[in-house]
Amino acid sequence: MSLNNKNILVTGSTGLIGSWLVEKLINNSNVSGIALDNKMDFLLESKGILDSFNNIYIDISQYEDLRKIFQINDFDLVIHLAAQTQVVDSISEPLRTFKSNIEGTWNILELCREFSIPVVVASSDKAYGHSETLPYTEEHSLNAIYPYEVSKAIGDKISGTYINTYNLQVVTLRCGNVYGGGDLNWDRLIPGVVKSLLKDETPVLRSSGDFTRDWVYVEDVVNAYLKVSEELIKGDQEISLFYNFSSTEYFSVMEIYKELCSQISSKYIEPKFELNSDYEIKDQKLDSRKIYDELGIKSYETISSGLQKTIKWYKENNRIYE
Repeated sequence: MSLNNKNILVTGSTGLIGSWLVEKLINNSNVSGIALDNKMDFLLESKGILDSFNNIYIDISQYEDLRKIFQINDFDLVIHLAAQTQVVDSISEPLRTFKSNIEGTWNILELCREFSIPVVVASSDKAYGHSETLPYTEEHSLNAIYPYEVSKAIGDKISGTYINTYNLQVVTLRCGNVYGGGDLNWDRLIPGVVKSLLKDETPVLRSSGDFTRDWVYVEDVVNAYLKVSEELIKGDQEISLFYNFSSTEYFSVMEIYKELCSQISSKYIEPKFELNSDYEIKDQKLDSRKIYDELGIKSYETISSGLQKTIKWYKENNRIYE
């Protein structure tokens, strides 16, 4: 793998994707991580890798503090995952969302420009906003309206600026709804429902259940980041600036809910509905053909097997919610 022995910085190293990615990288690469604080260290502890790499706790919106890290390290690649990812929190705390997702991304890109470091940036299908035409292709306009969507769309625009103005090596991945063991955002559908069912509590759904999404398992996402990073750092083929990535499976909230009930309780459990989705896009679906056609990257995990693995992780790590 072309990432062997490379010095790689992973921002958001204690998050869902970040922790799985670091676990894959540390065997062959020299990894440094950046996280806001140590509140999510449990994910690294659960993988037995907390003390296996240099993890730095810093706010990426603080430019001068961040620059010091770049000055004393000779990074070959940055994988930028750090973000405020909660749609609900973005409504109540837009400033925190904008500082992390816009200013933080801008800081990373500027430092990668200054130190000539290629960078892979994490975006989201939310950057596209509402569209009458689905699935989204990479050519879709960015019609974001609400704070989280806007923060990702602006981050993408800034990435494009650094590519087109400074010829910085940047690739942005827009992923669908990523799930898997280690997501501790209990307001999200899958971890929230799994936690409730395992504790014999009534699950709460924030929508009527008819919202539809792409769902993609975390290991498939990590493999996509690794493959894109390899191609970017090799530099021997022309790759696109933006890629969509998700599975070809497209399910409603209620379909996911029923599958979780079936796997955990073997029967349907009537949920409690607390409708709180006024600022969310009802239907989203990504067209991921481009990343497959150009780089051979695709999602392999089915929703059934992915959820089975996810449930197993929460059962084995039940101290996080008991």
